[in-house]
Amino acid sequence: MKKLILGLIIFFVLFLVSIGIQFVINMRIDPIPMRPLESFNSGGSDRLIYYFDKHLKDEDLPEGIELTDDFINQELEGTFRYINGRYDVADFRVNSLVRLYLGYKDHLHQDTQDDIKEVLLNFKYWMDQGGEDSMCYWSENHQILFAVEEYLVGQTFPNEIFTVDGKTGLEHMEMAKNRINIWMEQRFTYGFTEWYSNNYYPEDISPMSNFIQYSDDPVMVNRMKMIMDLLWFDMASQSFKYEGKDMTSDLDRTYYIFNSSMGRAYSDNRVSDDTGNRMRNYIDFVMQPEETKDFENSWFTSSNGFFNCFKQMMEAVDGNNEPYYQIPDVIKEIFDDSSEEKILKSSQSLNVEDLESEGLLGLEDHQIMMQWNMEAFSNPEVVDNTIQYMSNHNMFKNEFLNDFKMVNLWPLRAFNLLYMVSDKLEPVTNGVAIERANVYTYKTPYYSMHTAQAYQPGEYADQHAISSVNLSNQVSVFSTQPAKIPRRSGTPTYWTGNGRQPYSVQEKNVNISIYQPPTKTGFMEPMIIKETTHVFFPYQLFDEVNESYLDQGFIFGRVGSSMIGIKARYELEFVPYSVSSNPDDMDDMLKRGSVGNVLTEKYDLVQIGSGDHYYVTELSNIENETFSQFINRMMDNDLNYDETNHSIVYETVLNNETTASELVAIYDTSFSVNGMIKDLEYQRYENEYVKNGIINRKPDEIEFSFNGKSLLLNFVNHTRTVGN
Repeated sequence: MKKLILGLIIFFVLFLVSIGIQFVINMRIDPIPMRPLESFNSGGSDRLIYYFDKHLKDEDLPEGIELTDDFINQELEGTFRYINGRYDVADFRVNSLVRLYLGYKDHLHQDTQDDIKEVLLNFKYWMDQGGEDSMCYWSENHQILFAVEEYLVGQTFPNEIFTVDGKTGLEHMEMAKNRINIWMEQRFTYGFTEWYSNNYYPEDISPMSNFIQYSDDPVMVNRMKMIMDLLWFDMASQSFKYEGKDMTSDLDRTYYIFNSSMGRAYSDNRVSDDTGNRMRNYIDFVMQPEETKDFENSWFTSSNGFFNCFKQMMEAVDGNNEPYYQIPDVIKEIFDDSSEEKILKSSQSLNVEDLESEGLLGLEDHQIMMQWNMEAFSNPEVVDNTIQYMSNHNMFKNEFLNDFKMVNLWPLRAFNLLYMVSDKLEPVTNGVAIERANVYTYKTPYYSMHTAQAYQPGEYADQHAISSVNLSNQVSVFSTQPAKIPRRSGTPTYWTGNGRQPYSVQEKNVNISIYQPPTKTGFMEPMIIKETTHVFFPYQLFDEVNESYLDQGFIFGRVGSSMIGIKARYELEFVPYSVSSNPDDMDDMLKRGSVGNVLTEKYDLVQIGSGDHYYVTELSNIENETFSQFINRMMDNDLNYDETNHSIVYETVLNNETTASELVAIYDTSFSVNGMIKDLEYQRYENEYVKNGIINRKPDEIEFSFNGKSLLLNFVNHTRTVGN
């Protein structure tokens, strides 16, 4: 017995020692910097494809630009340095460098051609190809960027050796072909994980454009056109057509405001179409090229590499003098739909718990691509795969993933305990996963409102944009539960994402959002902002604001003919602009994009109080009622909050209706209108633009039709039929 006890003690001591040694070793794994230690300009390949395009069309180059060999080499110096350093988003630079080589090679000195070739053959195009770095390969946009680049480089240099793994270009082309096909099939089947993102769709469109123009595989090209069609339908269906003024010339112009609920967005993307819609130039170029060509900062003068890959593909013709791709007319008709009222429902992506039943839980490319494009790393269902894949491919030095070294311990892996650790500790990183979004969109000529219905309430959220209101090209309104104090960066922030997601639901022009702000930090959560939610409400950009009832939780605003009213549970108070803009303690909102040049007055409308918070947001227009009538009506509407079951009952007359409706939202339980429980789980598309008004999830075929135009897409049979 003593020997047994002694043996057990020795075993237990050795067990603990082995864990301790492994933990110490793991903690010495320092991350590789994702950015260079010193700043330098790496965008030369972006600018050069812009310059060459203009030069070959005999259009004026920017003042002082001459495409000499020396100038070209100077531009490429920073691009080469960044790509060779394998810094994060190096794939952005490779994307335009590939187009530079394929489109303008004959205009480059042979030495420059050789230098580009060397850089492209030395690059690493996927996680399993060896070497350590801190590039992000896995999000939806990066997946297609890396895969298309690898495919086109392999196609161009089929017999050359890629130094990363000693394989030929032809072998790399085949590996990339597999991932491109997976990416396209998953987008057609499940939609876009980074749903409706006006920040990330450009990073999909650009490599897709390169593939459509330069790939030699006609079947894959045709399928890529289908995915391009779906992406453009997303934008057409979600864009709010608004007649306004150009910001610099004061001339009349049409805006197609693409600022919906989004799977991934940053603060500036949400502020307004002016500050954050990275798709504006694309939409202007397609829908109104001549009308917008001469505006300041127009598509015509954009040197953005992503945009110019798309533009140059659209303008190019093949050997038969046919365009490589055209936006189908039915999609243009949908952009211009002038209906008085539009209700659209859609469903994109998957929930983490769906992965296993879909055959997407595992370590194969099609499995890890879906898991990781959802940013699902630590969730119980996937955490074992995450650690195994990282171990297989030496990824713990990747700065994005370095923290996972703390749980890379042999007992956790050997005894399948990672699932239990994730399930019991519930690290906040579980909430980072971008899961299935059921998006409800309501559009009129005066405004649009968008909500991912009942999306993961109570979860920590990285960059999700749950609900959005657009009143003009300048003015959007949204609420968040801040995850960090204003000056802290790293998403989620004070404005980006949520410390805790709301239970947010919408019917027509009314949204009800119920928040439960955290009272204690979650596992691995850096901080919380207790008892706080807030609304982005840019005071100066409204034509009229009534803030007389802030102490009752009301705020009202008017922009042109569009009006918004918000009712909160507690009193509301604006943070003074001097506080938000304090140079030593600046709100992260003002640091992103051009927002700091636009916002010069108060915009941060805060609600503080214990327990639940709520916001009831209603929209109206002055064709239906005056601003004062709207204020009085909304304040007279019955609104009851029940703290026991965390519910809101709100009674109002919805837009285009004549009698009052009763809306009941019960946190994480149900949403009903006039006693009818709403089904918040949508099919792929539910709207008037699709065949019979509905396209089921996981379709083999999708058909759009509107105003006599049509588009039929059958991915399985790889047929694309455009009806004009």
